[in-house]
Amino acid sequence: MNKLDGILLRVFIYELPILLIWFISIFSFDLAVSAQNNFYAEIWYDFGGCFILSSWMIITIYLSIRLIVSNVLRDKILSKLIVLRERDEREVKLTGEAAKTTMLTTLAVLILLFCLSCFQFSVSNLPAEQIRDGKTREISLGLSFNASEQQAANSVQDQVNNIISYNGLPISNTTLITGIICWQILSYNYAMKHKFK
Repeated sequence: MNKLDGILLRVFIYELPILLIWFISIFSFDLAVSAQNNFYAEIWYDFGGCFILSSWMIITIYLSIRLIVSNVLRDKILSKLIVLRERDEREVKLTGEAAKTTMLTTLAVLILLFCLSCFQFSVSNLPAEQIRDGKTREISLGLSFNASEQQAANSVQDQVNNIISYNGLPISNTTLITGIICWQILSYNYAMKHKFK
């Protein structure tokens, strides 16, 4: 890890409490309105929003890229995050087995999430002019594979007729990525504890 990475890592960590206080002040004290009337509130609003938040975001992106390309930084930071210990050959072997288990289970979870994001399903009432042989409902199955998040809007009539409708995962990308990160960490730690028994 080079000197710049160490400095930026410390700045990243030291800015976190300042950002937490800034976010609390925005939501608790309605800082955006206070900043229009109070000089000190305006300085805190601008300093926190413009300088601290923007520098923290830039540092976060830089450190994220460095974690991908720097083996030394990755070993130092992420090893502490997942409590990775390799004190002897046995632990090195167990770490490799736990990493393999984690990778395979994460791949299985990603395949499941891919399927759930592609499948579409709906049950809806048929309009009066389409009812035949006493059948008043229809089931619709489909696949959707989009490169972007743009979804076609349903017509008002479709929304009124739908009884059940599933058009992919009902969670945000941020929640999904956070869940995958937590899964990785928990799966690895569980596999290590299981293998130590």
